[in-house]
Amino acid sequence: MNEEIIEVSENDSVRMETTGLVLTVRHTFGKESDITVGFPGMPNETRRVFTGDALLYETLSGTFEIRVLTQNNSRVRFLVTHISPRPGIAGAFVTSDPNNAPFTQEELEKIAHSVEQVKSAISAQSGMLPEQIALVHKKLDEIKDASTRLGRKDWINYVAGVITSTCASAAFAPEVTMRIYSSLNSAFSWFFSNALQLLQ
Repeated sequence: MNEEIIEVSENDSVRMETTGLVLTVRHTFGKESDITVGFPGMPNETRRVFTGDALLYETLSGTFEIRVLTQNNSRVRFLVTHISPRPGIAGAFVTSDPNNAPFTQEELEKIAHSVEQVKSAISAQSGMLPEQIALVHKKLDEIKDASTRLGRKDWINYVAGVITSTCASAAFAPEVTMRIYSSLNSAFSWFFSNALQLLQ
């Protein structure tokens, strides 16, 4: 996968010559920022992001992951990764690895159900602030959405990266982090098996 690091100042846009993507930072607040990702002739994607957050954006050149590495009150540093050479959902499934096949419709439904289970478990936990719970819920939605675009192996890596970076950037207490991992392992035991044990 091709990767590139891009820095964008507040109230500024940068067009990547290598990909054609346009990254815009509308507002920076130190620990979070309002950003927009676009491509000529395609709709923009606007998000409020924390450090470690990532979004997937599809263009005619394929699917890109845009991840926030660092940010402060004046600029945001992105890691842009070309994760699929072809556009659309099918593009993310182009691979020679048989372990990276797309999910079936039944599996996608089970993933959606498991995500809701994890959300319920997180909401019932003590020791988490409402904004922390909201952040985890948002990340779980991104994980669910990614399952429609990524193959199995890529999706597991994506989940590991999102959960690890979220817990680190939010500075959760160790016991809270362990409960999040435990909830994921429990809800996704039908698929993950020992995949997420490496995170604990």
